[in-house]
Amino acid sequence: MSSEYENLRRVVYGEDEYAGATFVPVCPNCGRFVKADGSIRFCQDTIVDEDNADCRKCGRVKMLFEGFIG
Repeated sequence: MSSEYENLRRVVYGEDEYAGATFVPVCPNCGRFVKADGSIRFCQDTIVDEDNADCRKCGRVKMLFEGFIG
């Protein structure tokens, strides 16, 4: 991930084999911080490709996914 996000907090989801699904809680469109959903959906060893946060300016968005970090 770009160094511009290096010192920002992260949102981490998952348990068991999905532990560590890590996101940067920033809108990919405008760069504002977003309100992350309380949970995300997993399917076939990965996350479901759907919006997972609310941006006050852009509405529903997908947070920046960093990967499965344990």
